[in-house]
Amino acid sequence: MSAEGTEFDKADVTSVPVHELEALRLRLTQLTHSLNGLQGQIQQAHLPSWPALHGQFNVILTQLTSLSATLATHSEVLRKTVTYPLPNFPTVTQQGLLTTLLRKKNLPEVEEWIKEGEEIAKDIDLSKDDEFCRWANKMVEEFRDEHQWAGFLTTKEIESGKRDDGIGIKKSESDGGWSIDEVLKYMSTGEIKGQKESVGIDQ
Repeated sequence: MSAEGTEFDKADVTSVPVHELEALRLRLTQLTHSLNGLQGQIQQAHLPSWPALHGQFNVILTQLTSLSATLATHSEVLRKTVTYPLPNFPTVTQQGLLTTLLRKKNLPEVEEWIKEGEEIAKDIDLSKDDEFCRWANKMVEEFRDEHQWAGFLTTKEIESGKRDDGIGIKKSESDGGWSIDEVLKYMSTGEIKGQKESVGIDQ
């Protein structure tokens, strides 16, 4: 056994939150794969259909929600977890990886995203959303109360004495109209009342 293997075996890894890190790695891998797929679709010469893009967006939003839930669930453990290299870590050849693992600040582009989001959030008044919801609910209730949903008249028209005559289909032919059976027969066969031949289209 090499000296490096011996030093690694002596390291205490019992306190490493393997379960939490694996759950986080899985969520990040899924999200990275979906984002790469979306980037590839957008960079094509011809954009995919809107339903395909919409479906991809929904997948990414679902994965982001899952990632946020995983971070929230294991936030206490992850907050207390500290990354540090073992004595046998190849710091010379893996300096880039080591710098990434030990970074305490966000990447410059991430800092820019955060600042941009904070600036946008300053102009958002959540109380206005509540006011809009209350207004919309009130309008829906008023519109609902104005109608008699069993017929074709509003409550106000019914209270004024107006009769609901339906949609105008005659139930008898006493005044020259068609009966319901005759309407259905014409729709299915094209045969007009009093004629046996069907209605055709002139060429």
